[in-house]
Amino acid sequence: MALTHSLLAPGELSQQVGANAREARLAKNLSRKTLAQMTGISESTIKRFESSGQITLDSLVLIATALGTTRQIAELFKHERPISLEEIKQTGRARGRK
Repeated sequence: MALTHSLLAPGELSQQVGANAREARLAKNLSRKTLAQMTGISESTIKRFESSGQITLDSLVLIATALGTTRQIAELFKHERPISLEEIKQTGRARGRK
């Protein structure tokens, strides 16, 4: 699998997401213990996520909900629709037989 558009390796990207979650938690002045109580996720899982980026998608969604960042999760794979007629002409046929 080639990663031509990212400067970060998958592990580095995961770590960055975990670090971002830690910053968001601290910005809301929440301890890991409080976040664990809010989400039902163990403190050790939150600590592992913040340091390594390793977490299940369900737990990530629970943390995002508690931190008020579910919009970013919902937008993760959202396809951008063309805005102008010129953009539509440039995209061409993306699926189906040619």
